[in-house]
Amino acid sequence: MLLLWGVVSVFCGGLWGQASDQDDLQSELISLEELKDAPAIISSRLESQVFNAPTGSFVFDEKDIADLPVDSIPEMLRYAPGVHIIRPSNGIWGLGVRGLNSRFFNRALFTVDEQNVYATIFAGLFGSQHDLLMEDVASVEVAYGPGGGTWDNNAVNGMVNVRMKTAFETEGSLLRVNLGTENRGLAARLGWAIDDSTSARVYMKAGQRDSSITRFPYENDWDTARAGFRIDHRPTSHDLISISGEAFYSDLGYAYNLADFDTGDLTFMTKNERLSGANAQLKWTRNVSNDSSYSVRSWFGYSDLDAAYAAFGIWTGGIEARGKMQISDRHAFSANIGAAYDEEHTSSTDASDFTGDVLNSFVAYSGFQDEWQIIPDKMKFSWGIDFRYDDRSKETTVSPNARVIYELSDHSRIWFSYSQANRNPPVSLSVIDSLRSGKALDAPINIPTQSGLLTVEHSLSDAKSNTLLDTERLDAFEAGYRVAFGNEKGSFTLNAFSYQYDELIARIGVSQSLELSTPTPYVKIMGAYENLLEGDAYGFEASLDWKLSERHRARLNYSRLFDSFSSLIETDDPFIAASIDFSIEEFDKSAPQHLASLYLSSEIADDWNLDTGFRYSSGYDFAKGYQPNIFQLDTRLSWQKSESLRLSLVGRNLLDPRTQEARLKDFFGHWTEVKREVYLEVTAQF
Repeated sequence: MLLLWGVVSVFCGGLWGQASDQDDLQSELISLEELKDAPAIISSRLESQVFNAPTGSFVFDEKDIADLPVDSIPEMLRYAPGVHIIRPSNGIWGLGVRGLNSRFFNRALFTVDEQNVYATIFAGLFGSQHDLLMEDVASVEVAYGPGGGTWDNNAVNGMVNVRMKTAFETEGSLLRVNLGTENRGLAARLGWAIDDSTSARVYMKAGQRDSSITRFPYENDWDTARAGFRIDHRPTSHDLISISGEAFYSDLGYAYNLADFDTGDLTFMTKNERLSGANAQLKWTRNVSNDSSYSVRSWFGYSDLDAAYAAFGIWTGGIEARGKMQISDRHAFSANIGAAYDEEHTSSTDASDFTGDVLNSFVAYSGFQDEWQIIPDKMKFSWGIDFRYDDRSKETTVSPNARVIYELSDHSRIWFSYSQANRNPPVSLSVIDSLRSGKALDAPINIPTQSGLLTVEHSLSDAKSNTLLDTERLDAFEAGYRVAFGNEKGSFTLNAFSYQYDELIARIGVSQSLELSTPTPYVKIMGAYENLLEGDAYGFEASLDWKLSERHRARLNYSRLFDSFSSLIETDDPFIAASIDFSIEEFDKSAPQHLASLYLSSEIADDWNLDTGFRYSSGYDFAKGYQPNIFQLDTRLSWQKSESLRLSLVGRNLLDPRTQEARLKDFFGHWTEVKREVYLEVTAQF
């Protein structure tokens, strides 16, 4: 590990030496504005053209972001192939890429300008942390497959990165108001040029969403707000220094079953889930040439959660450096090095306790990617290794990858890859002292006594972390084909994959017993988290982007998933065996096998646009209930009254008055249904 850090340090030092020799570089230097390649995430996490990326990827560009009939990044991701979004409640989304969808303990990474927005203690996503100002988003990129240490710990099945616009791109003022049957919101931004080389913006966004339909007497209405700034400075035409920061707040109605082991009571409890926090990032980027660049960034953040299931405050910070150097016409080398520190301050709640009041973890990571032109302008091969050290597990994981892309013609490519992900367990899974919940029994238990029948109607469950969990592992084999049609008519992409999971973490039952001495008798169940499962998954994503005419465009996506999981543990205990089967069923059916979407964009007049989205996900019946098929329609009718004023009428979930989309693994709460909604959006820019 130290040897690799030394190699990377020498490499970065070489880049610094190159940058200092301005005379030699003058003929090669290009400005940031001259980098015209469309963004895409690749293994080195540097920009490349999507068409030439040696991995599966999908990008929503600025026009998609403006026109799609959605109001958030998660809703937009419903129109990406192979990405499963489910919304069990207001302000809560589950994100799954190629399966394994859960809110907590997730295996897909979500970043904003490369910065994680999930809570490290649970590796979960919170709605307020990705409720971004859509007008300031430059692109939303999906990368399929493992990213290893290069992309961070949760990048197992894939990642989503949201790229924000620079302050130079947002000079001017913006005011957006939306009023609807279910939501109301206000967003504003002011951007200006400080001088010829510096621009800034400040922004705010606030919204209120009515409660969805709940099966129990509680409201899950959602209030959210965020505000922030960004400053971009170009000391030269080849350098960019960015400073950004924001604060956010979320207040979401929530319900939970409160288990009391002393009395045996199971109480339905309502309590808001409140999340607030702030973060900041400083980044310096230098483009030496089209093929050589480097960057350094540092970040700091704090978030505070007060919920029924947990209460904690998280401090996080880190520093990272990346560089890419074109060694020769046929050889390029890139490297990264970084370190991050998280500190969690926990508090006991009615539902959870942890083994300590202060939890912390330190992670150091580094890696490289070596790229060669095997056949000039025909075949390119790259290989790399990512290293990651986690002081909580005291382990260093090594994640290799290899990729090749072959140019069939000027307009078509095929690519093949192998990559590995090693995911360290979330902090909470090694420090849970008690995680309490309960539910009604499928059938009451009647016990004869001298006083008559004693009826037991519910079970109370407790979970503990009593072991140091091993690292999860995924080996992924992938292949793809891309073709661009002539006359800019469109493109077609096909990605196929085969996954092999090992040491997956799941909950296992340890024991059960009848508790008859409490005022309310119950079945007591003890559980723990173990490296319990292994599994296989395979499937494909297909995407057709077709320009029907000068005024009409269609994008059709379809994905197919097959997965199967089995236990690593053998037992003769019927209760333990049943709990293992329950976990297997959760993993086997935590995401639909079929996902499809059709997005139609039509310019029906010079100043009128109609954008329509159809989306389908197949039903699945897993351990926690049945999720029906979903077939829904979203649409946006926009009138561009002038260059500065746009009016839109947006309808979502239009085919049914309510949509049940609540079957999500690891969701602590009660299922809800999302209602049909219509809202008017007025956007003024000047």
